[in-house]
Formats: sequence, structure tokens, C-alpha cells
Amino acid sequence: MKYHICDLEATPEWLTIDSIDYIAECLEACESLEMLADLREIFPRAALRSASIQVREAQRQRLVSWLQVLNKEEKAA
Repeated sequence: MKYHICDLEATPEWLTIDSIDYIAECLEACESLEMLADLREIFPRAALRSASIQVREAQRQRLVSWLQVLNKEEKAA
């Protein structure tokens, strides 16, 4: 399945403390590969990267694992 990735640039509004905190909360609450794909569709890549630093280590490892699957699927599509 092909998932859309947000192609917006991370403007200063995306990178405010409040925005990064909100995105980090979304990443922390992420429970599946599909949820992560939805977040990648909504948020700019740089904002996700900045927010991921705040995520618990165990959740970050799950996110990395799911990203590897998503990226593999993207290359295969």
C-alpha cells in the first residue's frame, strides 16, 4: 500500500515549542504502523524529526521499526 508523505516544508510555525510538543504527544500515542503513516501524511518531515527526540526510547524504537517498514514499502511501490 502506498502512503502519502507530507511534502510541506517545516515553516517556523511548525517548529515552535508548542507545535513540537503536540507532535511529540502524537508520536508517543502512536499505536501502529498505520497511525504513523497518518502522522507522516499530516506533519512535515523536519517537524516529525524534531519531535521524535522527545519520545520515550521504547516508543522511539517502535517508530523506527515502523518507519523501516513504511520506507521499504515506499521503495517497492
